[in-house]
Amino acid sequence: MKTKVASPQKFVTSDERTIYAMCIEVFPGFYGNVYVIEGGPALTLVDTGSGMDACNEALIEGFASLEKSFGRKLELADIEAVVVTHGHMDHFGGLAFVRKQTQAPIGVHVLDRRILSHYEERVVVASQRVASYLDTCGLSEAARDRLLQMYRAPKVHYGSMPVDFLLNEGEAVIAPLPSGNIDLGLEVLHVPGHSPGLVCLRVDDIMLTADHILSRITPHQAPESITLNMGLSHYLESLHKIEKTVGIRLGLGGHEEPIVDVNQRAVDIADSHRARLDQVFDSCATPKSISGVGKSLFGSLHGYNVLLGLEEAGAHVEYLYQHGQLVAANLDEIEQGERAVLYHQAV
Repeated sequence: MKTKVASPQKFVTSDERTIYAMCIEVFPGFYGNVYVIEGGPALTLVDTGSGMDACNEALIEGFASLEKSFGRKLELADIEAVVVTHGHMDHFGGLAFVRKQTQAPIGVHVLDRRILSHYEERVVVASQRVASYLDTCGLSEAARDRLLQMYRAPKVHYGSMPVDFLLNEGEAVIAPLPSGNIDLGLEVLHVPGHSPGLVCLRVDDIMLTADHILSRITPHQAPESITLNMGLSHYLESLHKIEKTVGIRLGLGGHEEPIVDVNQRAVDIADSHRARLDQVFDSCATPKSISGVGKSLFGSLHGYNVLLGLEEAGAHVEYLYQHGQLVAANLDEIEQGERAVLYHQAV
């Protein structure tokens, strides 16, 4: 569970823009950060929470807390632009609620655009791909069906939302406001891996790292076989991009505490994944399914964590397989069966 941290907090950039951070409970026992950027061309909200009733209330309370803590009275109705860092529910699920308070235009990276603008299609396609993936993991049919039900259940509460502008690395972030097109003054760094369209946003010498880099945990990974532009190869490349970025004084993540040294944290997370790759390689000295690899990494998991563990194990297996360090140990069985489980062996 991602931890609740002090809230609200106030940060001032080198160009004297203010970033207000509010930590809210996005799902029961699961906390996330939303940010308001003030002092630039437009008052900008970064991420919206999950859209659950309790989360929406917490978002309103978060805005109210700004006046109590800093003497700055702001409301959702004052927001002029909304930026979504990536297409995960705890970051974009509150869009419908936010849109009831303000008609501020919504921006997201092009690779996560369809998740917002054609959400119903995304749910169907993603569910099919997750089902196909689970078929390869070595689960019982009952366990597979339970995981699919858990995967699909919360997604029925959301719907499509309009996307008004796009975030692209190397391009200005231009929001269509009633007064005209406005450059929001944000630098976009596209960092696929945890999500296809995940972006970090540089605000002068502060970087909003979203779920790419967090202060304590290593963000969840899933194989690219489920969704293109995810997978560990993309994630490690994206970490290297942030490692080489200069002039960042502070990082503010989508969860957890501020990050004092963003560059070093990127190195540390990459190292942790390389250590996990070694674990997976060693565990496959004897052939293992993805389910078997997951058990060797995490032991017994329960509930939704079973699916997360299978995805994390699969991302590392996929990386080693792509790099020729694992091979299929049961080719004859795979050739004969449509839903044969692939067993991986280290070479």
